[in-house]
Amino acid sequence: MFSTALTGALIAISFAAPPGPVAMETIRRGLRGGFYPALKVQLGSIIGDMTWCAVALLGLAPLVQVTWIRLGLAVVGVAVLISLGAMSIRDAFRASHAATTETASPKSGAFKSGLAISMANPMAVGYWIGIGGALIATGVAGSTAAETASFIGGFLAATFLWAFLMAIVVRWGKQIVTPLAFRVVTFTCGVALLMFGFTLASEILDFRSF
Repeated sequence: MFSTALTGALIAISFAAPPGPVAMETIRRGLRGGFYPALKVQLGSIIGDMTWCAVALLGLAPLVQVTWIRLGLAVVGVAVLISLGAMSIRDAFRASHAATTETASPKSGAFKSGLAISMANPMAVGYWIGIGGALIATGVAGSTAAETASFIGGFLAATFLWAFLMAIVVRWGKQIVTPLAFRVVTFTCGVALLMFGFTLASEILDFRSF
């Protein structure tokens, strides 16, 4: 059981660690609002990840592979990423350093943005379809309730640990950020989110990828 839990933890870190839309949104929210908004983005993304993980482990992956379902998720994902990217770039030009204080910064929507990015991210869908199928095929998870529970337990433990670490790092960075650095980082996060969105949009135009 320990090895199964460890597998879940390693998969969680390998999925969460690479820079992506969730990380960019975590940084953007954290620099404006501090620890809790950053953590809420991470927690929202965990709910989305666990949803797709459950879909894969329950053997429902073929449903998500239906063209119109994948296309619909991709369209929503593009809308979410481009909207968040545009908001970030707007904040980079409008916000003053005073707006980076926790009391002056809006916290609403952080959880929802993390959830939306995770749920509407076709890359996450594809990742879990592939990983889930491999886990079931090799008997690591899905064969018994105990093994599946161990895998999910290890996955959740690692993702929650990563979420808190990310929020703490962003909160610490917020204390030393200068007004110029705040604008530069916020602008960079916005550009990165837009790039994720436009890349996904280009894939939509190539229907063969769906």
